[in-house]
Amino acid sequence: MKLNKYFISAGIAVASLSMASCVGDLDLNPTDPSQITQGSFDEDPRGYMERVMADVYLQYATYGANGDASVQGFDGGMSTFQRALFILEEVPTDEASWIPDDADYGLFQYGIIPANNTVIMGTYSRLFINIAVCNQFIQTVNNGLYKLSDEDKALAEEFVRQARILRAGAYYYAIDCFGNVPYADENVLMGEVAPQLSTDFAEGRRLVYEKVVTDLEDIVAWYNTNDPNNRPAYGYVGLDVAESLLVKFYLNEQVYTSDARYGYDNYEKCLEHAEAIINRLKGPGFKGSGLAYGYHQNFGYNNKDFAIGGENAVNEIIWDIPQEQTTLNLDGLGLMSYANGTFMCNAWIGDATDKDDFKIGIAEYNSGNGWKCIVARPQFVEIFDWDANIETSVDKRVKFWKTRKDGFALENISLNQSDWGHNGYIAVKYTNWYINNNNEIDRNGSPAATDQLGVDYAMIRLSEIYLSAAEAILESNGSRNVATSYINFVRERAGLQPLTQATMGDLRDERARELYTEATRRTDLIRWGQWLKGYNWSWKNQQRAGADYPDNFNVYPLPSTTAARNGYVQNPGY
Repeated sequence: MKLNKYFISAGIAVASLSMASCVGDLDLNPTDPSQITQGSFDEDPRGYMERVMADVYLQYATYGANGDASVQGFDGGMSTFQRALFILEEVPTDEASWIPDDADYGLFQYGIIPANNTVIMGTYSRLFINIAVCNQFIQTVNNGLYKLSDEDKALAEEFVRQARILRAGAYYYAIDCFGNVPYADENVLMGEVAPQLSTDFAEGRRLVYEKVVTDLEDIVAWYNTNDPNNRPAYGYVGLDVAESLLVKFYLNEQVYTSDARYGYDNYEKCLEHAEAIINRLKGPGFKGSGLAYGYHQNFGYNNKDFAIGGENAVNEIIWDIPQEQTTLNLDGLGLMSYANGTFMCNAWIGDATDKDDFKIGIAEYNSGNGWKCIVARPQFVEIFDWDANIETSVDKRVKFWKTRKDGFALENISLNQSDWGHNGYIAVKYTNWYINNNNEIDRNGSPAATDQLGVDYAMIRLSEIYLSAAEAILESNGSRNVATSYINFVRERAGLQPLTQATMGDLRDERARELYTEATRRTDLIRWGQWLKGYNWSWKNQQRAGADYPDNFNVYPLPSTTAARNGYVQNPGY
């Protein structure tokens, strides 16, 4: 089954599952799905499941059915899953910023987010739209299981597992960013308001965490018993995504639970699941690690080949968000958005003019557009291994950057779009080029430049799993040699010398270099105790040299209208 075929042709379900549910404000909890009814399922169970499951995936890949925004009243491009996560996890950090002149977005780059911020409403709504769509699919399919043939029942049960995994992915970011969020699974009936599990912030966050983790553990246990070598088709999720989410949950468990009783157990569980993934995916690739030979193969036109179910034996991209150019699909169809690979390339780049004292062109990235919307912050840039002038580096991960050698300024004199070119390096990693095993551009294999790029987004990569395993080992006094070997796979692929014995400082720097702009940075800084105090970066808390955040900034506020309408207790300090 080709996922894109169903993504593109379905077009019937998401409009009813999400858009009708979003009328009014942007919040969404399970509501009447309108057109998609039990009768629709009864008429053609297999067709229903294939079409509507595709639409569930669609909510993670683009705006909504037929390109319409599911989040009403919020910019369509910004309302996508990937861009919502970039806003929440990257824009307020030391890595990147969002510099167009907009009052609400502008606050994000300084980390100052009031509860009535429209971007908070939009990003929160995206997560809960996805959760609701998963729940509605599960409810309908579970209610009709008894009517299915054995073959269709097996497909239904697998699709339900996938919907549970996708739901857990949305809940991971909801718990991480918003804390004591309402919890809804398939047992919350349509029209009911999903409840907070406690009015106490710490207890409520912990209870939601435990429910989601328990569900993921159940899914992983099923696969281990019944399908231990599970390899879903390209674009679908399965065992590796479920287990990768558990790695992310357990690595951050002490933040999410605020409970000392867990001790080091979370690191042991994190390592157990991480090494299970590593053992399944290692063998091919760089030094047999399962990593792609070239770092930018994960972020180029051909990155879909390196996703699970892709054309290459190397499957570094564990959770992949598919995109496909219309001109390259034989059916004349495509799966496009202003998110994912398009956003991660075009938002950084632009054409310099003859009057500019810096040099850059969108043709260098094989793109048909450039937005000039993002710049890097110097504290992050300086983590890399540079020459004395911070112009060139042996680190292959900065291959497509624009630095002082190109006339760009390192420092952020401002976070204003009018200063683009003079207020930060361009730290782009996604391009529309075909990247070969030497991490070089293959122009013959590359497509024509277009506005929207057919470049997938790598939500979770195997390199993150290696680094998470290494961190779990170092934090629990495990084998430093094993941790060092995991870190060295990542370092050596990037062209750096291997470490003799890794420290937590080494791990933190390597994680920043390897995973930059991949929606992990805010979470990492919080886990390491570097988010609120003790480490400042350019324009943190709206001060050019940076200033500490208040203690309540460890989570975002719940949207004020959502909290008021549903009777939710607002997060402390907001």
